[in-house]
Amino acid sequence: MRRMVRMFAATAAVLALAPAAPAQMAQEIVDVDAVEAIRVEGLENSQIEELAGYLTDVIGPRLTNSPGMTRANEWTAEMLAEWGLENVQIEPWGEFGRGWERVSYSGRILTPYAQPLVAQPSGWTGSTPGMVTGPAVIIEAESVEDLEAYRGTLAGAWILARPEVSMSPDWDPSPLRTPLEDLLEPVEAREGRPQMDDEERARRIAEWRRMREVRQAMSEFLNGEGIAGMLVPSSREYTLVRGGGSGAGRDPANPEPPPELNVSGEQYNQIYRNVKRGIPVELEIDVQNQFYSDDLQSYNTLGDIPGSDLADEYVMIGAHLDSWHYGTGATDDGSGTVVMMEAMRILKALDLQPRRTIRIALWAGEEQGLLGSRGWVAKHPDLHPNISAYLNVDNGTGRIRGIWDQSNEAAIPVFEQILWPFRDLGVVAVKHGNTGGTDHLAFDAEGIPGFNFIQDPIDYGTHTHHTAADTFERLMIDDLKQAAVVVAATAYHLAMRDEMMPRKPVEAPTTD
Repeated sequence: MRRMVRMFAATAAVLALAPAAPAQMAQEIVDVDAVEAIRVEGLENSQIEELAGYLTDVIGPRLTNSPGMTRANEWTAEMLAEWGLENVQIEPWGEFGRGWERVSYSGRILTPYAQPLVAQPSGWTGSTPGMVTGPAVIIEAESVEDLEAYRGTLAGAWILARPEVSMSPDWDPSPLRTPLEDLLEPVEAREGRPQMDDEERARRIAEWRRMREVRQAMSEFLNGEGIAGMLVPSSREYTLVRGGGSGAGRDPANPEPPPELNVSGEQYNQIYRNVKRGIPVELEIDVQNQFYSDDLQSYNTLGDIPGSDLADEYVMIGAHLDSWHYGTGATDDGSGTVVMMEAMRILKALDLQPRRTIRIALWAGEEQGLLGSRGWVAKHPDLHPNISAYLNVDNGTGRIRGIWDQSNEAAIPVFEQILWPFRDLGVVAVKHGNTGGTDHLAFDAEGIPGFNFIQDPIDYGTHTHHTAADTFERLMIDDLKQAAVVVAATAYHLAMRDEMMPRKPVEAPTTD
């Protein structure tokens, strides 16, 4: 029989980074033998490097509904089944739209001097009819009426409709590891962003809507003018190409948009300045992309380690399997994907028997608005009362330093005690407050306890997020081993509790 210890409340004091918990704190049962076994298996027998290498170097980028995403769904399901998980399935969550894949790109700036054009096509944009040569033309339009000045002048042109990108040295570089004082500082102690008054908020909303109307009108106008394509600047400096995709291009009811290229910010600025100087800039570009309309559904990969006496209740862990196509989706979110897969492998390799079912979910469509997780949550309302907690990893390759309580104060003492055995691995923070931007929000929105782990940033926000540099080389393998160990132990202990994870209080509806 495994040795059990009850972690008394005082031992969690170092982790207490939130408002004080009630004096009568429930004591969590922490299986120290299981913790030690998880650490040994995850740190000494890890398959993280092999998993990450195959996902990024062999399968490659995984744009939702692309052939790469299909291969990723199939491979992840195959691996989960090989490890002995049950109920492994590739489950449709709903209609996404057209698939898309980058096929080939080549481009040069011909004048005023020849040089390669550092660029990549935006997702769900179209192709050129072979190699196309045309001038760079700037459009400046603050209103729909401004577009009329360009009518009949843009055929065969490469359009720049955005201003120059402002660039400056990184005077205050962000640390790669989160400083301890930042982890230990209560969220309330930080200086927040100044609050915007109602009048300014309304003004900004109105301006955003006006510019959205201009952009929509510009898109329709340019499509009718026979342009060669669009150039947009990357949002990263030092020639890193970073971009996104066309929402309109996903809709099979719409025509394929003209080709759009995300261009390195430095070259975009150079082109822009020369055109402004009156110096002609001639471009030679060939873009070939492929759309897919045979299956408009999109799919998540799921698998279970069945529970015992509480098998109809669930602890879920997850990450998003989809990525952008500029790199190979290594840190966003191949890292989270292989961490969650490895956590399940560890639990199966140790033959640990959880009381609740532990379910892994690898989501599609996160990059387009958490679509896969939201679709799954909407599709399974019958399971909502039975999901004890959902745990998410999606902030790059850094080691886990703690977890956000997602403003669920009752969860703080649970996590403080469960995570206590990993303080020597750098896990020191249970933070009170919310973090957003990823799939735990789909669960939190339905009142299901959803949580996202805190990770060291490394270079996620500065170099790899949605860029061409998001490749295997950017992965910190030892950090990911640590993360998989922490996730496996956390999921296991949540699955072993007598009670489900506490939920946020439901606010009573107000009456007039």
